[in-house]
Amino acid sequence: MRMFSIIKTKENVENFLDKTNALHDGYIISVQYTNGGVTKLDYGYYFNQEKTKLIIQVLVTSIWDSIIEIEFENLLEWQIKDGQWGITDSSIIFDENGSIIWLDDVYTTAEEMKKGSYVIAKNMKWRIIDN
Repeated sequence: MRMFSIIKTKENVENFLDKTNALHDGYIISVQYTNGGVTKLDYGYYFNQEKTKLIIQVLVTSIWDSIIEIEFENLLEWQIKDGQWGITDSSIIFDENGSIIWLDDVYTTAEEMKKGSYVIAKNMKWRIIDN
């Protein structure tokens, strides 16, 4: 299995979009969420977002049926829509707090973003796991 590539800079984003064909003709085939930061307290539970992880696998038919695995850590907000429609484009931006925003299309507003799948996290990495 290939090593992960980290997304930290605009150049990393450009490389991701180039190597994955911006996930064009992509289909989300797997989603796994974990929170390793749940602590029991006397009065309930504490949920540490820094120990959250989301792994998404996307089958991208436009690059020889490759499977792209994207891993997010320290999740702030996320939503996966299951409509079984293909991803025609994806984008990655950095917000003013340095968080990474992955979108399953090119959106111009937060309202549009919430119509599809998106992830806002502190860390993102990816790899091709099958092709």
